[in-house]
Amino acid sequence: MKILLITGKLAEKDVRKYAKNANVYVVDIDVAAFITPSHLRNVEFNGYDLILVPGLTKDCDWEGFEREKGVKIRLGPIHAYDLKVVLENVENIEFSHKIPACRLLNVVKAKEVVDMVDPIETYRFKIGDVKVGGRMKVVAEIVNAIIPKDDLIQKIEYYKQNGADIIDLGIPLEFDANELKKAVKVAVDYCNALSIDTFNPKAIRIGVECGVDMVMSISYRNTEALDYIKDVAVVVVERDLEKLIKLMEKVREKTDKVIADPVLDAPLRVAESILRYYKFRKINPEIPLLFGVGNVTELVDADSVGINALLALIAEEIGVDLLFTTEASPKTIGSVKELRIATYMAKAAKVRNSPPKDLGLALLAIKDKVKYETQSMPENYVDAVENKKFIRDPLGDFIIWVVNGKIVCKHENLNIVGVNAKEIIDTVLANNLVSRLDHAAYLGRELKKAEIALKLKKNYIQDQEIDFGFY
Repeated sequence: MKILLITGKLAEKDVRKYAKNANVYVVDIDVAAFITPSHLRNVEFNGYDLILVPGLTKDCDWEGFEREKGVKIRLGPIHAYDLKVVLENVENIEFSHKIPACRLLNVVKAKEVVDMVDPIETYRFKIGDVKVGGRMKVVAEIVNAIIPKDDLIQKIEYYKQNGADIIDLGIPLEFDANELKKAVKVAVDYCNALSIDTFNPKAIRIGVECGVDMVMSISYRNTEALDYIKDVAVVVVERDLEKLIKLMEKVREKTDKVIADPVLDAPLRVAESILRYYKFRKINPEIPLLFGVGNVTELVDADSVGINALLALIAEEIGVDLLFTTEASPKTIGSVKELRIATYMAKAAKVRNSPPKDLGLALLAIKDKVKYETQSMPENYVDAVENKKFIRDPLGDFIIWVVNGKIVCKHENLNIVGVNAKEIIDTVLANNLVSRLDHAAYLGRELKKAEIALKLKKNYIQDQEIDFGFY
């Protein structure tokens, strides 16, 4: 295949460096992202099978230009460094007019992982409509789930949208039986698989009678609850493996759907408890295991994304079937989605017998996998100096905050709500709400900070830097 790479003057050196088996055409423009079809209208493309234009030129009508020129014109990668991977896969992927090639490769790789993992049909039994086996399933707990109907439905839908396979209702120690019945009946209508998390026999009875699919948890403290077990999955909780196995045998008299939970302890006993899981799996390779990831993420002041990824990989090595978590505190928000992604990464790694990298799926939030090359320092420059002088904009001030997944930008003449800085600042300019360049620059900075905080689920406070801990 004969390929032509289009670039600008500033990126020429890097593009040529990675343009293996491809030709390069340099447009007389510094920044490649500003290239449009008009720059290429007089360029001769005869003999080429594929023209790759810079990935950041996606707002152009490349599809129409392709028809005009009679040759395939598609988006290449955003960064020249990614050309080597793109060109290696040029025969295998249909590139896009809208999606940069580097991102398209990740989409294709991720789909390959999902298509490889989802058809794995080996499973032990079902919890509701969910198969226990294949990819590890995520159990997401709604803590203190006896809440108003609309709030409960909202929490259920949030968990489902973020990848929860099973919804678990956490029941407080003190509860009203009628309110519990209402909550379970509401949840049953919105869940493909529903669990109830309580040691209280009365609550277990209500849950089973109202249609839950799984009971958490049966231990030696509440064996009388077994009288109410009817064709539901049961999680048996016990740290002592001999006692755990004996209790499971007792539970088996009531149901074949038995799940073992040797308890993943909080730090500083994580290693010891993981060893318990490992020993149990060696003793019994068939009984499904539940791994309480939330016991760790909730009790460590570290970002949940890395902890969830590592624990999911350990769980996959052991042979765990269910990952249990909650999002009860701000630092664990996003754990359900993180674990869902981790289950695919872990299973793909196991099937391929290779490390969980370059899968198109990733759990990198702050750090990048690749450090791209940048331009060198210019020979002539001035040191930046902050201007501390403040002049109020006569058109008024803005108050900015983040709420319910949106950025609010309040002006005395207009309240603007959006999800990214550009759409809000564009609306500000369109409505003539700012008159000073320094005010517009300030507003852009603050809105971008709000957008970053929103994406990272962090606090945003106007005029304060985002807290990145030790960074």
